[in-house]
Amino acid sequence: MKIPFHLLAVTTVTVLLLTTRPASAHIGYGGRDFGTNPVSLTISNQTVSSAFGWADATDTDWGDSHRGRFFRFTLTNTVSVSITVERNSLGTGTNGVFLPAFSLYLGLGHLAPEQGSHDSAALSTNSRPIGTEGSLRALTDWSVGNDPTYVVSGDPGSGILYPASLRHFTYIGHAADGTPANYGDAPGINGDGNADGYVTYLFENLAAGDYSLFVGGANYASQEIETGPTYPTYGISTTVSVVPEPSTWALVLTGVAATTLLRRCPRK
Repeated sequence: MKIPFHLLAVTTVTVLLLTTRPASAHIGYGGRDFGTNPVSLTISNQTVSSAFGWADATDTDWGDSHRGRFFRFTLTNTVSVSITVERNSLGTGTNGVFLPAFSLYLGLGHLAPEQGSHDSAALSTNSRPIGTEGSLRALTDWSVGNDPTYVVSGDPGSGILYPASLRHFTYIGHAADGTPANYGDAPGINGDGNADGYVTYLFENLAAGDYSLFVGGANYASQEIETGPTYPTYGISTTVSVVPEPSTWALVLTGVAATTLLRRCPRK
C-alpha cells in the first residue's frame, strides 16, 4: 500500500465493525460520519454498489447517487484535509478489481427528522434535465430534493411537518484511481495514473463548514456488464485526516525536544 508522506506523522484510529450495512434508498450518513476536525479516522466497514458509480456521474447524463456511498465531516476552521480510499475484501463483487474514486462537496443532504434526499423525489427530477440518470455530478455542483415529512409518517392527511426542499452540494474537488482507460474520457479528471485500488488527495485550505464525500467506482465500462437491478458491492476503507500546518508541527517538535532535553539533564 502506498502511504502519503503527510500521513506518516499522524496517528490513525481505525473503526472496524463486524458487518456491513445494506444500501440505503436515500442519501444518508449512518455509520459514515467522521465527526468534527478528524485528526485521522478510518471507516473500513462500508461497501459501494457497482464498480462504475463515480465514473458514470462524470458524463453528460449525470449519475445515480445510489451507486456509491456518502460520508460527512465538519471543520471549525480553515485547514488542509487528506482523503484516502482503498479497496478491501468486503462485498459481493470480485475481490481485488475495484477501482475507487471520490468527490468532495461543501454541504449536506437532508438530515433527520426530515425525509432523506433521493434522486427520484419530484424536486430532484424537476431540477435536472430530462433524460438524466440521476442527480449526482462528480465534477461540478449539483442538488437533490426530498419528499415532504408528514406529521404522521406516511399519512399525507396528517399535515406536513417539513415541506420538501432542495439541498445543494458545492463541488470542491475529486480524485480517481487509474487512468482514462478505466474512468473514461470526461475532461478534467484528476487520475493518479496507477489503477491499483488506492487513491489519495490533499485538499488544501478548506474553509470551516459541513462537507459531504461521495465514494464510488471508477470503472466507467462496468456499467455495460453490471446492469442491475441487483449490483455487486465492493468494500472500501476511507480515511479523512486533518493535516496540521507546518507551524503547528514546529511547535509540537519544539515541545518534544524541550521535554527530551529536560529528561536528559535533570535538576541537581
